[in-house]
Amino acid sequence: MWLVACGQADPPEAKPTPVAPTATASAAATTSAAAPSATAPAPPPLPEVDLADGGDTFEVIDLHVDTPWRVHFKDRPVALPKGDATPEKAREGHYAAMVFPIYIPDYIHKWKPAIADAEAIYTTIDEILKAQTSFTPVIVDGKVQAVDPDEVAIFVSIEGAGAFAADITQIDRFIARGVRLVGVVHAHDNDLASSATGKKAKKKGGGGLTDLGKQFCARVYEKGALVDVSHMSDQAFEDLIPIAKKYGAPIVATHSNARKLRNHPRNLPDAQLKVIGDTGGVAGLNLHRTFVRKGRVQMKHVVAMVDHMVKVAGIDAVAIGTDYDGGKPVPPVKDARKMPDLAKALREAGYSEADIRKIFGENARRILYWGLRPQ
Repeated sequence: MWLVACGQADPPEAKPTPVAPTATASAAATTSAAAPSATAPAPPPLPEVDLADGGDTFEVIDLHVDTPWRVHFKDRPVALPKGDATPEKAREGHYAAMVFPIYIPDYIHKWKPAIADAEAIYTTIDEILKAQTSFTPVIVDGKVQAVDPDEVAIFVSIEGAGAFAADITQIDRFIARGVRLVGVVHAHDNDLASSATGKKAKKKGGGGLTDLGKQFCARVYEKGALVDVSHMSDQAFEDLIPIAKKYGAPIVATHSNARKLRNHPRNLPDAQLKVIGDTGGVAGLNLHRTFVRKGRVQMKHVVAMVDHMVKVAGIDAVAIGTDYDGGKPVPPVKDARKMPDLAKALREAGYSEADIRKIFGENARRILYWGLRPQ
Protein backbone atom coordinates (compact mmCIF):
# COMPACT_ATOMS: atom_id res chain seq x y z
CA MET A 1 0.00 0.00 0.00
CA TRP A 2 2.32 2.75 1.19
CA LEU A 3 5.92 3.76 0.90
CA VAL A 4 6.84 7.38 1.28
CA ALA A 5 9.14 8.77 -1.38
CA CYS A 6 11.78 11.03 0.06
CA GLY A 7 14.66 12.60 -1.76
CA GLN A 8 17.67 14.44 -0.47
CA ALA A 9 17.91 18.10 -1.33
CA ASP A 10 21.33 19.70 -1.56
CA PRO A 11 22.00 21.42 1.78
CA PRO A 12 23.11 25.04 1.88
CA GLU A 13 26.80 25.67 2.29
CA ALA A 14 27.55 24.89 5.91
CA LYS A 15 29.34 27.24 8.25
CA PRO A 16 32.18 25.80 10.33
CA THR A 17 30.94 24.13 13.49
CA PRO A 18 32.25 25.97 16.58
CA VAL A 19 31.67 22.96 18.84
CA ALA A 20 33.24 19.69 17.90
CA PRO A 21 30.71 16.89 17.56
CA THR A 22 32.65 14.68 15.12
CA ALA A 23 31.64 11.61 13.18
CA THR A 24 33.08 8.25 14.16
CA ALA A 25 31.44 6.14 11.46
CA SER A 26 34.03 4.71 9.13
CA ALA A 27 33.96 5.34 5.41
CA ALA A 28 33.83 1.60 4.79
CA ALA A 29 30.80 1.13 7.01
CA THR A 30 28.98 4.04 5.38
CA THR A 31 29.68 2.64 1.94
CA SER A 32 28.44 -0.78 2.98
CA ALA A 33 25.21 0.58 4.43
CA ALA A 34 24.55 2.77 1.43
CA ALA A 35 25.28 0.12 -1.19
CA PRO A 36 21.73 -1.29 -1.61
CA SER A 37 20.37 2.15 -2.48
CA ALA A 38 22.51 2.19 -5.62
CA THR A 39 19.85 0.06 -7.30
CA ALA A 40 16.92 2.02 -5.90
CA PRO A 41 14.86 4.36 -8.07
CA ALA A 42 15.75 8.04 -7.88
CA PRO A 43 13.27 9.32 -5.27
CA PRO A 44 11.31 12.55 -5.79
CA PRO A 45 12.03 15.31 -3.25
CA LEU A 46 10.39 15.64 0.13
CA PRO A 47 7.53 18.10 0.37
CA GLU A 48 8.97 21.57 0.80
CA VAL A 49 8.46 23.24 4.16
CA ASP A 50 8.07 27.00 4.40
CA LEU A 51 11.25 27.97 6.21
CA ALA A 52 11.01 31.72 5.84
CA ASP A 53 10.37 32.43 9.52
CA GLY A 54 13.60 32.88 11.43
CA GLY A 55 15.75 31.65 8.57
CA ASP A 56 15.57 28.00 9.65
CA THR A 57 16.86 25.59 7.01
CA PHE A 58 16.00 22.21 8.52
CA GLU A 59 13.18 19.76 7.81
CA VAL A 60 12.12 17.07 10.28
CA ILE A 61 11.82 13.36 9.58
CA ASP A 62 10.56 11.81 12.81
CA LEU A 63 11.27 8.07 13.09
CA HIS A 64 8.60 7.27 15.68
CA VAL A 65 5.19 8.92 16.18
CA ASP A 66 2.60 6.75 17.96
CA THR A 67 -0.56 8.44 16.66
CA PRO A 68 -2.00 5.14 15.25
CA TRP A 69 -1.88 3.63 18.76
CA ARG A 70 -3.90 6.54 20.11
CA VAL A 71 -6.51 6.08 17.40
CA HIS A 72 -6.70 2.28 17.36
CA PHE A 73 -6.48 1.56 21.11
CA LYS A 74 -7.33 4.86 22.83
CA ASP A 75 -10.31 6.00 20.75
CA ARG A 76 -8.78 9.19 19.40
CA PRO A 77 -10.83 10.30 16.37
CA VAL A 78 -9.16 9.93 12.97
CA ALA A 79 -9.71 13.67 12.56
CA LEU A 80 -6.89 14.05 15.16
CA PRO A 81 -8.42 16.97 17.06
CA LYS A 82 -5.58 16.73 19.57
CA GLY A 83 -2.19 15.11 19.96
CA ASP A 84 1.53 15.81 20.03
CA ALA A 85 1.94 15.69 16.25
CA THR A 86 -1.30 16.77 14.60
CA PRO A 87 -1.02 17.93 10.98
CA GLU A 88 -1.09 21.57 12.10
CA LYS A 89 1.61 21.07 14.73
CA ALA A 90 3.73 19.04 12.31
CA ARG A 91 3.73 21.74 9.66
CA GLU A 92 4.47 24.44 12.23
CA GLY A 93 7.39 22.33 13.45
CA HIS A 94 8.91 21.96 9.95
CA TYR A 95 7.95 18.31 9.54
CA ALA A 96 8.49 16.87 6.09
CA ALA A 97 7.87 13.24 7.07
CA MET A 98 7.16 10.94 10.00
CA VAL A 99 6.98 7.21 10.69
CA PHE A 100 3.71 5.72 11.94
CA PRO A 101 4.29 2.43 13.80
CA ILE A 102 1.98 -0.54 13.58
CA TYR A 103 2.34 -1.07 17.32
CA ILE A 104 1.08 -4.50 18.41
CA PRO A 105 0.81 -4.55 22.21
CA ASP A 106 2.10 -7.67 23.95
CA TYR A 107 -0.91 -7.87 26.28
CA ILE A 108 -3.80 -8.12 23.83
CA HIS A 109 -5.79 -11.36 23.52
CA LYS A 110 -4.46 -12.57 26.87
CA TRP A 111 -0.86 -12.09 25.79
CA LYS A 112 -1.37 -13.69 22.40
CA PRO A 113 -1.23 -10.95 19.74
CA ALA A 114 -1.86 -12.16 16.20
CA ILE A 115 -0.84 -11.15 12.70
CA ALA A 116 -4.47 -10.17 12.19
CA ASP A 117 -3.86 -7.41 14.74
CA ALA A 118 -1.15 -5.99 12.51
CA GLU A 119 -3.66 -5.98 9.65
CA ALA A 120 -6.24 -4.19 11.80
CA ILE A 121 -3.80 -1.48 12.86
CA TYR A 122 -2.65 -1.17 9.26
CA THR A 123 -6.28 -0.46 8.37
CA THR A 124 -6.42 2.18 11.11
CA ILE A 125 -3.42 3.95 9.60
CA ASP A 126 -5.19 3.85 6.26
CA GLU A 127 -8.25 5.48 7.87
CA ILE A 128 -6.10 8.22 9.41
CA LEU A 129 -4.49 8.97 6.07
CA LYS A 130 -7.84 9.10 4.30
CA ALA A 131 -9.14 11.53 6.91
CA GLN A 132 -6.02 13.69 6.90
CA THR A 133 -5.36 15.12 3.46
CA SER A 134 -2.17 16.74 4.72
CA PHE A 135 -0.74 13.36 5.81
CA THR A 136 0.15 11.54 2.61
CA PRO A 137 1.08 7.91 1.86
CA VAL A 138 3.20 7.89 -1.25
CA ILE A 139 2.99 4.26 -2.36
CA VAL A 140 -0.58 3.39 -3.18
CA ASP A 141 -1.37 0.01 -4.73
CA GLY A 142 2.35 -0.55 -5.14
CA LYS A 143 2.96 2.68 -7.06
CA VAL A 144 4.81 5.81 -5.95
CA GLN A 145 2.90 9.07 -6.06
CA ALA A 146 4.18 12.59 -5.54
CA VAL A 147 3.89 14.44 -2.24
CA ASP A 148 2.32 17.89 -2.39
CA PRO A 149 4.46 20.70 -0.88
CA ASP A 150 1.77 21.33 1.73
CA GLU A 151 1.64 17.72 2.91
CA VAL A 152 3.59 15.60 5.41
CA ALA A 153 4.87 12.31 4.03
CA ILE A 154 4.17 9.15 6.03
CA PHE A 155 6.37 6.07 6.43
CA VAL A 156 5.20 2.91 8.20
CA SER A 157 7.01 0.64 10.68
CA ILE A 158 6.15 -2.29 12.94
CA GLU A 159 6.75 -2.15 16.69
CA GLY A 160 6.51 -5.45 18.53
CA ALA A 161 6.59 -8.24 15.96
CA GLY A 162 6.05 -11.17 18.31
CA ALA A 163 2.85 -12.15 16.49
CA PHE A 164 4.93 -13.00 13.42
CA ALA A 165 6.51 -15.92 15.27
CA ALA A 166 3.43 -17.85 14.12
CA ASP A 167 4.59 -17.45 10.51
CA ILE A 168 7.64 -15.31 9.81
CA THR A 169 6.93 -15.35 6.06
CA GLN A 170 3.95 -13.05 6.68
CA ILE A 171 6.33 -10.14 7.22
CA ASP A 172 7.01 -10.25 3.46
CA ARG A 173 3.67 -8.74 2.49
CA PHE A 174 3.95 -5.94 5.01
CA ILE A 175 7.36 -4.99 3.71
CA ALA A 176 6.10 -5.25 0.14
CA ARG A 177 3.37 -2.75 1.02
CA GLY A 178 5.82 -0.25 2.44
CA VAL A 179 6.93 -1.14 5.98
CA ARG A 180 10.50 0.15 6.26
CA LEU A 181 11.44 -0.66 9.88
CA VAL A 182 10.59 -3.70 12.00
CA GLY A 183 10.91 -3.69 15.78
CA VAL A 184 11.16 -7.36 16.75
CA VAL A 185 10.18 -6.92 20.38
CA HIS A 186 8.48 -4.39 22.63
CA ALA A 187 8.22 -4.17 26.43
CA HIS A 188 8.08 -7.93 27.13
CA ASP A 189 9.96 -10.98 25.88
CA ASN A 190 8.39 -12.83 22.98
CA ASP A 191 9.15 -15.90 20.86
CA LEU A 192 11.55 -13.91 18.66
CA ALA A 193 13.65 -11.95 21.15
CA SER A 194 14.15 -10.79 24.71
CA SER A 195 13.16 -7.23 25.55
CA ALA A 196 15.28 -4.56 27.22
CA THR A 197 12.59 -4.38 29.90
CA GLY A 198 11.68 -8.07 29.92
CA LYS A 199 12.37 -10.74 32.52
CA LYS A 200 15.17 -12.43 30.58
CA ALA A 201 17.25 -9.24 30.31
CA LYS A 202 17.64 -9.27 34.10
CA LYS A 203 19.35 -12.65 33.97
CA LYS A 204 22.88 -13.49 32.87
CA GLY A 205 22.99 -13.75 29.08
CA GLY A 206 19.76 -11.82 28.68
CA GLY A 207 18.02 -14.27 26.36
CA GLY A 208 18.87 -12.50 23.11
CA LEU A 209 17.38 -13.45 19.76
CA THR A 210 15.84 -16.90 19.56
CA ASP A 211 16.75 -19.12 16.62
CA LEU A 212 13.43 -18.15 15.06
CA GLY A 213 14.15 -14.50 15.82
CA LYS A 214 17.46 -14.73 13.97
CA GLN A 215 15.66 -16.18 10.96
CA PHE A 216 13.08 -13.41 11.19
CA CYS A 217 15.69 -10.64 11.26
CA ALA A 218 17.50 -12.18 8.28
CA ARG A 219 14.22 -12.26 6.40
CA VAL A 220 13.53 -8.59 7.15
CA TYR A 221 16.90 -7.67 5.65
CA GLU A 222 16.42 -9.99 2.66
CA LYS A 223 13.15 -8.24 1.84
CA GLY A 224 14.77 -4.80 1.92
CA ALA A 225 13.62 -3.43 5.29
CA LEU A 226 15.61 -2.78 8.46
CA VAL A 227 15.44 -4.18 11.98
CA ASP A 228 14.73 -1.61 14.69
CA VAL A 229 16.72 -2.37 17.87
CA SER A 230 14.79 -0.01 20.14
CA HIS A 231 13.31 -2.21 22.91
CA MET A 232 15.78 -5.07 22.24
CA SER A 233 17.81 -6.45 25.13
CA ASP A 234 21.57 -5.96 25.08
CA GLN A 235 22.08 -9.62 24.19
CA ALA A 236 19.56 -9.44 21.34
CA PHE A 237 21.47 -6.42 20.00
CA GLU A 238 24.70 -8.42 20.10
CA ASP A 239 23.01 -11.34 18.34
CA LEU A 240 21.82 -9.02 15.57
CA ILE A 241 25.26 -7.61 14.72
CA PRO A 242 26.53 -10.58 12.63
CA ILE A 243 23.18 -10.84 10.84
CA ALA A 244 23.21 -7.16 9.93
CA LYS A 245 26.84 -7.46 8.86
CA LYS A 246 25.99 -10.34 6.53
CA TYR A 247 23.47 -8.15 4.70
CA GLY A 248 25.52 -4.95 4.84
CA ALA A 249 22.66 -3.42 6.82
CA PRO A 250 22.87 -0.35 9.05
CA ILE A 251 21.71 -0.94 12.62
CA VAL A 252 18.89 1.40 13.59
CA ALA A 253 17.35 2.40 16.93
CA THR A 254 14.39 4.56 16.00
CA HIS A 255 13.70 5.99 19.47
CA SER A 256 16.46 5.35 22.02
CA ASN A 257 18.87 7.63 23.89
CA ALA A 258 22.27 7.22 25.55
CA ARG A 259 22.40 5.05 28.67
CA LYS A 260 25.52 6.88 29.85
CA LEU A 261 23.44 9.99 30.57
CA ARG A 262 20.19 8.27 31.59
CA ASN A 263 20.68 4.82 33.00
CA HIS A 264 17.58 3.08 31.66
CA PRO A 265 17.58 -0.32 29.90
CA ARG A 266 15.69 1.20 26.96
CA ASN A 267 18.66 3.46 26.26
CA LEU A 268 21.82 2.46 24.42
CA PRO A 269 25.24 1.84 26.00
CA ASP A 270 28.13 3.66 24.33
CA ALA A 271 29.35 0.41 22.77
CA GLN A 272 26.00 0.03 20.97
CA LEU A 273 25.98 3.67 19.86
CA LYS A 274 29.44 3.10 18.41
CA VAL A 275 28.24 0.03 16.49
CA ILE A 276 25.29 2.00 15.13
CA GLY A 277 27.65 4.70 13.89
CA ASP A 278 30.14 2.24 12.44
CA THR A 279 27.43 0.45 10.44
CA GLY A 280 26.06 3.68 8.96
CA GLY A 281 22.91 3.44 11.08
CA VAL A 282 21.10 5.97 13.24
CA ALA A 283 19.79 6.39 16.77
CA GLY A 284 16.66 8.54 17.03
CA LEU A 285 16.58 11.02 19.91
CA ASN A 286 13.64 10.01 22.13
CA LEU A 287 11.82 12.93 23.78
CA HIS A 288 9.85 10.82 26.28
CA ARG A 289 11.03 12.38 29.54
CA THR A 290 11.71 9.02 31.23
CA PHE A 291 14.48 8.35 28.72
CA VAL A 292 16.13 11.78 28.98
CA ARG A 293 16.53 12.39 32.71
CA LYS A 294 15.10 11.64 36.11
CA GLY A 295 13.23 14.61 37.47
CA ARG A 296 12.73 17.93 35.71
CA VAL A 297 13.99 18.08 32.14
CA GLN A 298 15.26 21.35 30.68
CA MET A 299 16.41 22.07 27.15
CA LYS A 300 20.04 21.87 28.27
CA HIS A 301 19.48 18.22 29.20
CA VAL A 302 18.07 17.45 25.75
CA VAL A 303 21.06 19.17 24.14
CA ALA A 304 23.43 17.23 26.40
CA MET A 305 21.83 13.98 25.22
CA VAL A 306 22.35 14.98 21.59
CA ASP A 307 25.95 16.00 22.35
CA HIS A 308 26.78 12.62 23.86
CA MET A 309 25.13 10.62 21.10
CA VAL A 310 26.97 12.64 18.46
CA LYS A 311 30.27 12.35 20.31
CA VAL A 312 30.03 8.55 20.47
CA ALA A 313 28.15 7.57 17.30
CA GLY A 314 28.98 10.50 15.01
CA ILE A 315 27.08 13.37 13.46
CA ASP A 316 25.82 11.07 10.69
CA ALA A 317 24.29 8.65 13.19
CA VAL A 318 21.89 10.80 15.22
CA ALA A 319 18.32 11.42 14.13
CA ILE A 320 14.93 12.28 15.66
CA GLY A 321 12.54 9.64 17.05
CA THR A 322 10.33 11.61 19.40
CA ASP A 323 7.91 8.94 20.65
CA TYR A 324 5.21 11.63 20.40
CA ASP A 325 1.74 10.35 21.29
CA GLY A 326 3.40 7.35 22.93
CA GLY A 327 4.84 8.85 26.09
CA LYS A 328 5.20 12.06 28.09
CA PRO A 329 7.30 14.50 26.06
CA VAL A 330 9.90 16.69 27.74
CA PRO A 331 8.39 20.14 28.43
CA PRO A 332 10.90 22.11 26.30
CA VAL A 333 9.90 20.08 23.21
CA LYS A 334 6.40 19.11 24.30
CA ASP A 335 5.02 18.68 20.80
CA ALA A 336 5.95 18.90 17.12
CA ARG A 337 5.61 22.69 17.08
CA LYS A 338 8.65 22.99 19.35
CA MET A 339 11.21 21.51 16.94
CA PRO A 340 12.44 25.01 15.97
CA ASP A 341 13.19 25.61 19.67
CA LEU A 342 15.39 22.51 19.75
CA ALA A 343 17.12 23.59 16.55
CA LYS A 344 17.78 27.01 18.08
CA ALA A 345 19.26 25.42 21.22
CA LEU A 346 21.56 23.25 19.11
CA ARG A 347 22.73 26.30 17.15
CA GLU A 348 23.50 28.05 20.40
CA ALA A 349 25.48 24.98 21.46
CA GLY A 350 27.62 25.34 18.33
CA TYR A 351 26.02 23.04 15.77
CA SER A 352 26.16 24.23 12.17
CA GLU A 353 23.18 24.34 9.81
CA ALA A 354 24.62 21.29 8.05
CA ASP A 355 24.75 19.41 11.37
CA ILE A 356 21.15 20.35 12.17
CA ARG A 357 19.92 19.26 8.75
CA LYS A 358 21.56 15.87 9.30
CA ILE A 359 20.12 15.35 12.78
CA PHE A 360 16.62 16.54 11.96
CA GLY A 361 16.16 14.79 8.62
CA GLU A 362 18.98 13.77 6.35
CA ASN A 363 20.29 10.90 8.48
CA ALA A 364 16.80 9.42 8.82
CA ARG A 365 16.16 9.79 5.09
CA ARG A 366 19.27 7.77 4.31
CA ILE A 367 18.29 4.74 6.35
CA LEU A 368 14.64 4.83 5.32
CA TYR A 369 15.78 4.35 1.74
CA TRP A 370 18.13 1.45 2.46
CA GLY A 371 17.40 -1.66 0.44
CA LEU A 372 14.66 -0.31 -1.82
CA ARG A 373 14.20 -2.24 -5.02
CA PRO A 374 13.69 -0.49 -8.37
CA GLN A 375 10.06 0.10 -9.33
